[in-house]
Amino acid sequence: MHVSLSRLAIAVLAGCCAAPVAAQSTQAQPSADNTEIIQVRGIRGSLSKSLATKRIADSVQDSVSAEDIGDFPDKNIGDALQRIPGITVSRTYGEVDGVNIRGTAPEHSLLLLNGQNVATVGWFDNDPFTRSFNFEMVSAEQIAGMDVYKSNEAQINEGAMGGTINLKTRKPLELDANTLFGSVEASHNTNTDGWKPSLSGLYSWKDSAARFGVLLAHSVEKNKVARETQSTFGGAISWDGINKPEVPDTEGNHPVMPLGLASILFDEQRKRTSSQLSVQFQASDKLLLSADYNRFELANPHVNTAIFNFMHVNGIVDAESAVYNDQGVLVAAHSRSRDPDDYGVPLFNNTVVRTPKMVSDVLNLQLDYQADNWELAAIAGRSGATSRGKQSSIWFGDTVDKSSSGVSWDIRGTHKFMPDNADILLDHNKMKVFMEFSYLDNIRDNDIDYYQADYKYHLDSFGFSSIEGGVKYQQQSFSASQFVRDDGLLAKAEAAGLSMQTFNGGTVTGILSELPANTALTDFAVINSSVLAYAEANKATGVSTNYFAIDEDISAAYVKANFNTERLRGNVGLRWVDTEVTSSNDSLRQSISYSNLLPSLNLVYDIQQDLLLRFAASKSVARPQYEQMKMASNIEVHQKTASIGNPDITPYRSNQFDLGLEWYFNASSLLSATLFRKDISDYIESTSELESIEGCSGCIVTRYRNAGKASVNGIELQFQQDFGNGFGVLANYTYTDSELNSITTGKGPLYGVSENSYNLSAYYENELLSARLAYNARDEWRQIYNDQAGTAQPFKSLDASFVWHMTDNIDISLEAVNILNEVRRINRPEYGYTHSVDQFGARYFIGVSFKM
Repeated sequence: MHVSLSRLAIAVLAGCCAAPVAAQSTQAQPSADNTEIIQVRGIRGSLSKSLATKRIADSVQDSVSAEDIGDFPDKNIGDALQRIPGITVSRTYGEVDGVNIRGTAPEHSLLLLNGQNVATVGWFDNDPFTRSFNFEMVSAEQIAGMDVYKSNEAQINEGAMGGTINLKTRKPLELDANTLFGSVEASHNTNTDGWKPSLSGLYSWKDSAARFGVLLAHSVEKNKVARETQSTFGGAISWDGINKPEVPDTEGNHPVMPLGLASILFDEQRKRTSSQLSVQFQASDKLLLSADYNRFELANPHVNTAIFNFMHVNGIVDAESAVYNDQGVLVAAHSRSRDPDDYGVPLFNNTVVRTPKMVSDVLNLQLDYQADNWELAAIAGRSGATSRGKQSSIWFGDTVDKSSSGVSWDIRGTHKFMPDNADILLDHNKMKVFMEFSYLDNIRDNDIDYYQADYKYHLDSFGFSSIEGGVKYQQQSFSASQFVRDDGLLAKAEAAGLSMQTFNGGTVTGILSELPANTALTDFAVINSSVLAYAEANKATGVSTNYFAIDEDISAAYVKANFNTERLRGNVGLRWVDTEVTSSNDSLRQSISYSNLLPSLNLVYDIQQDLLLRFAASKSVARPQYEQMKMASNIEVHQKTASIGNPDITPYRSNQFDLGLEWYFNASSLLSATLFRKDISDYIESTSELESIEGCSGCIVTRYRNAGKASVNGIELQFQQDFGNGFGVLANYTYTDSELNSITTGKGPLYGVSENSYNLSAYYENELLSARLAYNARDEWRQIYNDQAGTAQPFKSLDASFVWHMTDNIDISLEAVNILNEVRRINRPEYGYTHSVDQFGARYFIGVSFKM
């Protein structure tokens, strides 16, 4: 079926947000100027709106639309993004928490909420401090849609080398009066037991004159997260005891090998809360006043249990059991305790208990004035984020009978990790506290204040349709520290003879179920979170450590000209931005400033009505991460690693180009191809060397500097078709050829980038039901995991959804994510062993929603 739509009709379709009707209904209604307006609903309606937004955009852009309230197409913002060409995602704990856009890391893209930056903080003490917003914070229920800008426009905030993601919330004057939505849902993760509830609701009101409106929305989502892991730790080097730990064998040699390995269970109770309050007042036909407040909370208390075989903790390798690979790396052996009188035990339980809570909020005040031939927008706002959480790390081992610490291990494939006496790891009474008992608070704060004015003048001269200009000022601050209160805590616990029985949390069995039987260590004892109460009761006077702060003053101005002729449209713009940065800690302070001039050009040529040719060229920057600029050291004493920031580094810089061809052969269908290229300079790299620094002798120390260059070339292919009988398909494929010319590792692909990735989806809908099956896959990519660079193996995910429209107002839904329970594997091919295996579990959801 071929439908030709005027550009005005497409624009109406892109912006429409009408009430739900039967999923397959299609209506054509004449408007006042007899323009044909086509409205569609359900899956097809969402796809039609997304395509219409893409089509009328002047920049290279993709969109995701929630066709109606509560109808966002995926369970998570990141899950929806992974279906867009050129985007792959990262999963740290099952849910998507970051996206890679066109060969760039998550922190090189920018997430905006209604066009503005969102303050963000992390919670994991070993994670670097980045600018990347955590998608786990945002409930998909309250998002009306999102646009992904892959090419730059002058009015969009700078800072994205990969792409800019703009999340859009709903506005009361755009909805019918007394719009009401509510939903109840239960979720289950196959790595855990039981189901967890979620609730959400939205109410929007406006007066009969549509002058004043209020919208209130709130959602609470609870779920259980369990990540099951096998991993090695430390690089493959000879641990000879010279400025580093010693791991000998029984013949006096020091094999090239990892420092140790572990079987780990991360067990989390997650609660995500999202709230929105929006008020709009149409003071006159020309003046609109708006106020929006959004708040996102994520509380994720958890117990992380790791059974370590750290061979530098009084361990020795039995030489007669050693197996070496072709690279000369020890990949299988039997190891045991070296000295029965030594304090340490190489086989032990290290449990970390954390109670983090992150809060981000945004208050945005906006004035819009529309005269006959000009427009003015003034915006003032603030976004703040905090992260607070207690944390305790404690070690337990059989310190009485060290002969029980023998382990046979093999890391050539799926890890073999078989203790000589596995029952010891299940005995809470025999596992005594030793070596470590820490207690601290992790503290992080991020604040953004912004002020912006934009002006647009409409004209019709020499093909130009309007001229835009604006200014913006932002103040951003980020700080982090740890408040340590464990002085003497370990000595007290040892004197009291504490064991795992003191904090008995039972046992776990059968983790890593997707791996071959009788290889992984899957059964062991665990403790509960009461260890925090013991630490609190026996805490010492607190000491603040690892404090640093980054303050940024950012001034920007832009000008942009929009043009629109019979066949050619687009824009040309210039953005200037000046940045002043101050990095400080308790005793040091250092400042740097830099300016960037960022031109952009976007062209769209109508070869014919439904066939478009696009070209875009621009310069962009991505600012250094807070981790890279901090004047502080992050030291992991027992793992012998440290990272040190550099306040003098400057942004990544990129020249980027796009050339695309798009054929819209009906309102819900597309066939397109887009070539893209990025030339990146001033690439910030980490250099690691063995050093002895204050607080850590024989550490592998990581530092940052502008040292590398990179390039990204690729093509995106996209096909989408509605067959007109309820069935439809979507498919896209991205080829990405990336190269980082590193001063430390030489030439190789960029981290986090797969050469090939693709998505396949099929759907069916009628008046009673909507069903979709979606498959996402990517091939191998380079990944840093536990401070080690490895190669992640190909990953795939199969998702499904089914919605029954029980009545005109009530839907019942069944959804599944990662049905195949795909396992993520990371290898170290240069050393010939498996670095890590993660199993996240499949997730299932059942829910009911009401709309009116």
